[in-house]
Formats: sequence, structure tokens, C-alpha cells
Amino acid sequence: MAEFRIQGDASRRERRSRVLSWGTILLLLAVTASVFALRACGDLSANSDLRFLAAYAFLGAVIGASLVGFREVLHRAERRMVFVLNDNEIVRKRQGYPDVRIAFTEIATLGEELRWLIIRSAAPQRKIAIPNSVGGYDKIRAELAKHHPVSVPAPGSVGPLLGTFGLLAVAILSWTAVVCFRGMVVIVPAIVGLTTLAIGTWRMWTLLNRRLWRPLVWAAISSAWLVALFLIYLRVVRS
Repeated sequence: MAEFRIQGDASRRERRSRVLSWGTILLLLAVTASVFALRACGDLSANSDLRFLAAYAFLGAVIGASLVGFREVLHRAERRMVFVLNDNEIVRKRQGYPDVRIAFTEIATLGEELRWLIIRSAAPQRKIAIPNSVGGYDKIRAELAKHHPVSVPAPGSVGPLLGTFGLLAVAILSWTAVVCFRGMVVIVPAIVGLTTLAIGTWRMWTLLNRRLWRPLVWAAISSAWLVALFLIYLRVVRS
């Protein structure tokens, strides 16, 4: 029996990525604060194009905080996972959750999706997702491949990414329209933007298994909703 988990090197890479991501978000917030400070001091006219820069920077900070928060939750969950490989089955252990066991003879599908190795069983349906940052990932993959062929996405395939990038593109376009226009014409893109925000919130809610004890993540989501509603109010009611 062998145990596999995310090791120190992967955790250090995550920390570097985290610092860069949150640093970018703080920079966008600093740009926004600087523009508002100049406006308050009278050094910036009400019609200055820099107000659009502030709006885009603030919107980028909110979207970025939501995406980084989603990634933080995912990485936190991955770091708490331990995968056990024995002669008969693969087991996923996670603190606070029941073990998920899939015997080699029960594997219905085995494939790589983005950066995970996904194992699914037949009835009763179970699923184990192994991130490629786990130490010994290649060993796990090779052992499972002895019992079931591994399906690999075709080169250039964007199937798994299409839904996520499509949703993000729609969100950016809709909120850009909200920022650029005023009056009743904003209502349609605002509804679309709120819909994308609701879908993103639902995905986060599902990932967290409806546990509300992640204050940083939920603070980011709440901020996104408050900013979205306030922006719609400014562009429609106060136009």
C-alpha cells in the first residue's frame, strides 16, 4: 500500500502564484483608489477618461478576486487529500469527508481532464479526481492504466475549457457594456452579467459542498455581488 499527496515543491509554487495573483489584484485596487483620490482632491475633472480606467480596474479586481478565491478553495481542498493505492483499489481520503473507494474492477472511465486524472466507477457512481501536482502522479496513472485504458484529450481540444472560458467571455462583455453605457439600455447586459455571476456563485457553492466556513472566499463573492448591484444602480438609476 502506498500513499500519495501534494508535496512541498508544489506548495511553494502555489505560494508564488498566490503572491503574484493577489499582488495584481491589490495593484488594480490601488489604481482605483488613486483615481478617486485625485477626483476628491479636485485634480481630476468629472469628465476625465481616467474614470473609465478606475471602473475597469475595480471590475478587474473584483473578477480577479473571485477567480483567485475559487482557486484558493480548490488548492486548499487538494492539499487535504491523500490518495492510497493498494493491490485492489484506489482510495481518496480527505479530512472531514468519508473515504471514496474505487476498485480496479469497478473503473468505468479513466481519463485526463485539464490537470486532473479522473476515475469514475459504474453503479454506484463514484468519482476520484487526482491533481497532477500530487507526488507520484505518474506512478498512480501507470498503475491504473494497467486495469483500464486512459483516454487523453486530442491535441488542441478545448472541450473542457470551452464552458469556463465562454462564461468568462460573456461576463466580461456584459459588464463592459454596463460600464460603458447608461440608462435603460444597461438592463439587458446587466441581467446577463448577474446571470454569469449567479452561475459562478453556484459553482463555488457546489465546490465547497455548501459549507459556509470559508470567510475569505465568501467575502470575495459578497463583494462581487455588492459591487455589481451598486454599479447597475449608478448606471441605470443615477444616469
